Amino acid sequence: MSWNAMTPAEACDLMDFWAGLPWPLTRDEAQQRAVEHLGWTTEVEDGKSYLINTVSGFTVPDVSTIGARRHLNYVSLHLSDETTTPSAEETAAMGDAFTLVVREGTARWGEPTQRESAGTTSAIWDVAGGARVSISLSPSGIRGMFETPQGVEVERKLGY
Repeated sequence: MSWNAMTPAEACDLMDFWAGLPWPLTRDEAQQRAVEHLGWTTEVEDGKSYLINTVSGFTVPDVSTIGARRHLNYVSLHLSDETTTPSAEETAAMGDAFTLVVREGTARWGEPTQRESAGTTSAIWDVAGGARVSISLSPSGIRGMFETPQGVEVERKLGY
């Protein structure tokens, strides 16, 4: 089987890295921290910088950094390879890997809120400083999202 995923500790360490930054930060400041501390790289396309996780070697290495006018609100990244037509063995491995990451997250951040939507299962934690961590399992792989305190505030104002 060629499907790969971060270990539970790696996945949660990444979320702890983002949670430990001195928010608020701009998109460029957050990307620079990832380059300096995680060994990731940036690529520039049409004058815009994109963050790339070159360390994990996943099939989709891009990292989404989404912000408002000034501050970064979200960091979304793959915690595993992405597959379009997983085998039964890969589907089982994804489920096992997700369960282990959730178990590690629970040990670090307490019991998560669980959500199911359109074939995706998510575990969500409110973490220190008003931020939020989500780990999601979809039929194509495992993703993580870190919501900055500013992103959480935006969602709260929108009623989410």
